[in-house]
Amino acid sequence: MSLVEERKILEKRRIDYRLLNAVELTDLIKKMPFSKQKIFEKPYPEKMRFATQAEELLGQGRVNQAKDLLDRAISLGYYGNEYAYGLMGDVYLKRGDRAAALEMYRKSGSIDSLKMIKTKGLEG
Repeated sequence: MSLVEERKILEKRRIDYRLLNAVELTDLIKKMPFSKQKIFEKPYPEKMRFATQAEELLGQGRVNQAKDLLDRAISLGYYGNEYAYGLMGDVYLKRGDRAAALEMYRKSGSIDSLKMIKTKGLEG
C-alpha cells in the first residue's frame, strides 16, 4: 500500500490525523478493522530493521547514515513510527539541532521521547 492510500484511509477515520503524533496514529490504526490494520502493519518488520540498524549506527557516531535509514523507515508508512521518530530526535540532538530534536521527539509521542524532552531541557 502506498502512503497516498494510507492517507485516504486515515482521512476517512479522522480528518485531523496529521495533528497526531506517532503513538496516537498507531493507536488509531489499531482500532481499525483487522483487514485495514494488516495493510498498515505490513511494512513494520522492514521499518523496525531500518530503525534498529540506525540505532547501531548512531552508537558508532555515524549520524548521517543513521538519518538516511530513519528517513527510509518513516517513509514506509504511518504505523509504528514511535521508535524511528525518537531515534531521529537523537540524530538531531547529536547534530546540535535542539529545535529539530524537539520536533521529532514530539512527533514520536513515546514515553521515552517525552522523557528526553524533559531531561535534555528542550522545551522553553
